[in-house]
Parts: sequence; structure tokens; C-alpha cells
Amino acid sequence: MKKTMIDGFEVSINEKCLNDWGFLTLLRKIDKGDTGLIVDIAERLLGGDEEVDKLAKHLEVDGITPADKMIDALTELMESVNELKNS
Repeated sequence: MKKTMIDGFEVSINEKCLNDWGFLTLLRKIDKGDTGLIVDIAERLLGGDEEVDKLAKHLEVDGITPADKMIDALTELMESVNELKNS
């Protein structure tokens, strides 16, 4: 599924992860404090390293991708997918 972000950047989302117990388990672990798993969430949500790298490159500022910007982008994508599922 293609998703256009608020800033106009288009990414592909791996729809399979939305009904994946492992994905939900990772989200729960993050909620419990294992924030390093956000990288695994990004890889599953976007379908692999290539899409994660595209998003990271898009968010890059002065040669680095700010972690908070990447987390905000992933949050935006997950919230938009939830809205689509609930409509």
C-alpha cells in the first residue's frame, strides 16, 4: 500500500504487518520501554531496509537523520493506517 505523508513524501507500507502477531508483540515491547525495537518496527512496517533508507534519506538534515523525526514519521504512518482500517 502506498501512503503519502503530510509533507508529500510517498512510502510503501507492508500491509501484512498490520495483521502480524510479531509486529504487535514488538509494539508492546516498545511500550514497555524497549525503544531500540523501533528499528525493527520500521523495517516491518516499510517492508525492509530499502524503504527505511528512503525515508531516512528524505528526513536527513545536515548529513544525519534525526531519530525524533524518524519516530514522528513512523508514528504518522501507523496512525494513518489505523484510520484507514477503522473507516
